[in-house]
Amino acid sequence: MRADMAKGGIISRFLFSQYVRYMPTSSHHVKLVLYADETAFIATSRKPALLINCLESYLSNLERWLREWRIATNVSQIATMLFAKAGKRVHKPRPVQLFGEPIHWVDTTRYLGVTLYTLLTWSLHVVQARKKAALRLGVLGRALNSRSTAI
Repeated sequence: MRADMAKGGIISRFLFSQYVRYMPTSSHHVKLVLYADETAFIATSRKPALLINCLESYLSNLERWLREWRIATNVSQIATMLFAKAGKRVHKPRPVQLFGEPIHWVDTTRYLGVTLYTLLTWSLHVVQARKKAALRLGVLGRALNSRSTAI
């Protein structure tokens, strides 16, 4: 979620810190994780129904705060993930809502440059990192070869 302000400036950091200072605090089951302009809410529970109730309660408080501070949020860019122990199959619960729009459950998402997968394995992140490295090496190779002079 973002409010429009210039990135990197001293005033931007100050304004962002003032905005999040009054953000709804974490509860017993929901933790707030902030890094730069990336925001994550981590809800934990052994019971999916309790998890949904805690998440909905927090999102209700968050919605109130967003309206009060006039922060626009693109709900379509928000995702929810359900992590489970390896080998344990868990059915995705009903979507939670923010501003009356459903936040859909996904199997993968990127957070702070890391690809997260519901089964908590590194396989998808490694595959994507390899592809990205291969593309950059290809571009670098072409650039170096085009500038080299034949002897």
